[in-house]
Amino acid sequence: MLLSIILGPLLLAPVLIMSVLGWSSFRLNPEKGLLKQGVLWLCILIPVLYFFIFGAIAWHGYEIDISSYGLATFFNISTIPLTFLSLTIPLAVLISRFHATEQTAKQIAITAHKNNLDAFYSHRKELFSYFDRLEGADYFGVFNGQFKIHPRIHKNFFKGNPNSGIPEVNTDMFSSIERLLGAARWQIDYILKNKDPEKVFSLYLLNACVTIHNLSYTLGLPEIYNELAGKGIYLDIEVEGKGQEKYLSIGTTTDDLVAAYRYSNDYFKNLCDFAGYEKADVKEEHKYIEIGGKFRTINVPGTIEMLHANEISKLVNEQKA
Repeated sequence: MLLSIILGPLLLAPVLIMSVLGWSSFRLNPEKGLLKQGVLWLCILIPVLYFFIFGAIAWHGYEIDISSYGLATFFNISTIPLTFLSLTIPLAVLISRFHATEQTAKQIAITAHKNNLDAFYSHRKELFSYFDRLEGADYFGVFNGQFKIHPRIHKNFFKGNPNSGIPEVNTDMFSSIERLLGAARWQIDYILKNKDPEKVFSLYLLNACVTIHNLSYTLGLPEIYNELAGKGIYLDIEVEGKGQEKYLSIGTTTDDLVAAYRYSNDYFKNLCDFAGYEKADVKEEHKYIEIGGKFRTINVPGTIEMLHANEISKLVNEQKA
């Protein structure tokens, strides 16, 4: 009997609430109103049930007496039932506070998520706006560099996602482009100065041109991989350990190769400026590749022009035959 008195309300109240609101209502849900919270009704219903159970015991043998004496007697014999009943208000207030806290936390999370989305896409938009303000540049009449930003640039050069807010600079990607530009400078310098005539053909077609093509695709430069590529020469070359592979020259002249390098380098400089990335200094011996016209007078006629007039032209004719 005593056990049923103690456990009855604890078992009955959840069953009643579950039948109306479901089991999920016993977990505070900030997306639903307070009246839909099962735990609130649990904190109200259990004290009320205990009030009536212990009240029935306390009131047994008494009759209703609507008088001052009857009221005094009611309070005198109802101390325990009223104690249980009085718990409903503080418990309900406590649950409402918990619910309000959950709603506040939810709202903060929603606001933070929205702010992160705004910050991420604002950063992306600013990158596009930055490049939109750049004026095009003519590179020796070979092509006009428009400095248009490819959508994948933001994804490749900045780490993060919309849920994390402002993306971070992908230093690995920036370092990779620096290495490619450094390799291109060394290769172009070696070719223009014709340091080793026996190696200059492979260094030009199998190395320098490949490096510039990689730069153009990574940076998204259609002026190189579309426009200038249309002027290049396709050749099937037998490569040791790889077999026969196709290679495409960067145009056919020294101006073509240097123009492609300078545009890639200028584009990357602008990207570094936007990202706040410190680009390493160029060796003094290679600065002529980046500025001025000295590259045209190192060898006359130029090494690249001689390659196209002799070895490359010969291979083209052989492969057409």
